[in-house]
Amino acid sequence: MKRLILVLILMLSGCVVEEFPAVEKLPPPKNLKISSANNGLAVRLSWEAPDSGIPDGYIIYFKSIFDSVFRPIDTTAALYDIIEPGDTTGYYYVRAYMFDIGESDSSNVVSTVPVLTRNIELYEFDLEQPPLYNSGFGFDTLTGVGYTYPMRDYTFCPKIDFYLTNLDTGWAGTYYFMSPHRVYSFPHDSSLMNFRCDFKRTKFDRLPYPMWDYILPPLDQGGLFGIPIMVNNFVEALLIEVCTDQGYYGLLFIDPTAIDTINGRVRFDAYFQKVRGLRLIRYR
Repeated sequence: MKRLILVLILMLSGCVVEEFPAVEKLPPPKNLKISSANNGLAVRLSWEAPDSGIPDGYIIYFKSIFDSVFRPIDTTAALYDIIEPGDTTGYYYVRAYMFDIGESDSSNVVSTVPVLTRNIELYEFDLEQPPLYNSGFGFDTLTGVGYTYPMRDYTFCPKIDFYLTNLDTGWAGTYYFMSPHRVYSFPHDSSLMNFRCDFKRTKFDRLPYPMWDYILPPLDQGGLFGIPIMVNNFVEALLIEVCTDQGYYGLLFIDPTAIDTINGRVRFDAYFQKVRGLRLIRYR
C-alpha cells in the first residue's frame, strides 16, 4: 500500500502540462539593393537571406509615385529579381515567406524616383564670382541633389558635371551647357583657368517638348559633349538629357523666360536618377 501511494505521488509530481512554444515570425530579408538592368530599362533587386529560417520564397512589393500603398508584383525563390516597370518609378521592398507561418516584416525600401532640384541659377563663365555667381553645376550621386560650383577653383573639379559658356569673351551670343573637360578646347575659356584638372566628361541630347515618354535615350555610346540652349535670343532647347561621366542620367528643364543674356544667367530645374544607368525619369 505504501509503495502504491509513493508511486502515485511520484506520478502526480511529475505530471506537467507541456506548452508548445509560439511560432516565431520569419525575420525579414536584409540589405536590399537596387541597380539597373536591360540597358537601363529595368531594375535589378538583390538582397540577403533572413538571419534565421529557410524561406520558401520572397515577395517583391512596389508602390508607384501614383499610388499610396505597396502592392505585391512578383515572387521568386532566388535572392534577386529583375523588374521591368515600364516608364513608372516608385519604391520597392521585399518580404520572405514560409508556407506554414506566412510573411516576414519588410526589408529596407529602395527607390527609383528621380530627385528634383528646382530653380538652379548658372552664370556665364566670364561672370563667375563665387559663391553666388557660379558657372559650374554637378549632381551629388548619393543624395541626387544638384549644386552650383565655381569652375575656376580646382578643388571643385570632381563635383562639376557641366558649365555655362558662350565659348567667347563677354556673355552675349549663343549659350551652351558644356562638358567641363571641353574648357580646354576653347582658347578664351581655358585662358581664364590657372590650373589643369581632369574634369569629367558629360554627354547631352536635346529632347522634344513636351516629353510624353519618360524613358531617356541611351547616351553611353553617343550624345554630345556640349549643347546650345539659346541662339540669337531664340530658345534652342527646353528639355536636355544628361548622362554623367559616371553613367548617371538626368533631365534638365529650362524655363524660356529665365534665360537672361543681359545678366548672363540661366535658370533651370534638374531631375536626377540615383540608380546608375537607369533611364527612367518620371517624377510625377
